[in-house]
Amino acid sequence: MSSRKSSSRSPRQPSYRLHKARGSAVVTIDGKNHYLGKYDSPESHEKYARLIAQWQTNGKELPARNAPEENGELSVSGLVLKYMNYAEGYYKNYDTWHQGEISNLSQAAKPLLNLYGRTRARDFLPEYLESIRESMIQSGLARTTINQRTTRIKRIFRWGGQKGLVPAAIYHGLRAVEGLKRGRTTARETAPVKPAPDDDIQAACLHLNKHVRAMVQVQELAGMRPQDIRNLRTCDLDMTSDIWVYRPWTHKNEHHNQERLIAIGPKAQAILMPFLKPERSEVYVFIPREAVETVRAEKRQGRKTPLTPSERNRTRKPSPKRKPGEQYTKDAYRYL
Repeated sequence: MSSRKSSSRSPRQPSYRLHKARGSAVVTIDGKNHYLGKYDSPESHEKYARLIAQWQTNGKELPARNAPEENGELSVSGLVLKYMNYAEGYYKNYDTWHQGEISNLSQAAKPLLNLYGRTRARDFLPEYLESIRESMIQSGLARTTINQRTTRIKRIFRWGGQKGLVPAAIYHGLRAVEGLKRGRTTARETAPVKPAPDDDIQAACLHLNKHVRAMVQVQELAGMRPQDIRNLRTCDLDMTSDIWVYRPWTHKNEHHNQERLIAIGPKAQAILMPFLKPERSEVYVFIPREAVETVRAEKRQGRKTPLTPSERNRTRKPSPKRKPGEQYTKDAYRYL
């Protein structure tokens, strides 16, 4: 009987190290040294991350072929740069919801650039996309987020094929990489997002200024998206009948030539009335600058102690670094 003990533990991830004799970064996989270039350089870290992703994807061993390097041709990073420049122009005329897609694309491109930024774009293979997906799994991203980011990476190569920057076959090969399926992957699952309980909404409203509180209440009563309440203008309201009709001037599906109609009933109408601006119908109904002015006025009125001499002589900065704007951004509305 052999005295050697068998182990079911999976091999530890090979480490990034300094090879002192060469002054180079190195990683040892399956007993073989892979030299990565100058120690602690961006190139060496990219090569290391790529090898580890391929090692994890291929069952804790390296595939027979690794990604070729850029050789005077368009690299993956170059393709991403060209696509992002295109996307900036494509989405610039849309509202902030569409601008959020630029951020989503940037997040999706990060692992692509980290692992294969210097790879020739025309040599990008489906197995490389699988390695990127594995790196996202290891980072703890949810399955649905990974699928969304994988789809965006495919979109970059589809655009590259349309523009003749990469062979069209590259995108067709990437289409064969299916999305992760529930129960068939180790990627993290998330619970469905459900509506906030009414009691929680009412409790939160007690801590909001009256402008933001009205926004929350009208959004809930009318079933609006956050984008809809932020973009609300008096000129967008048809108030000729008992039930008002709100036609947002921009919305997430406008590029599909779809019209969006939102019914506003009596309760929501009563909340909106003090904020409507019939004399300035094309400005936003809810303006951060007005909210700040109202809050300051209420604080002055509610003050119980007299102003000190220094407070009376204090003047506000004529040009503060951050001025209240004319429309609530999605982040400002979310965090207030």
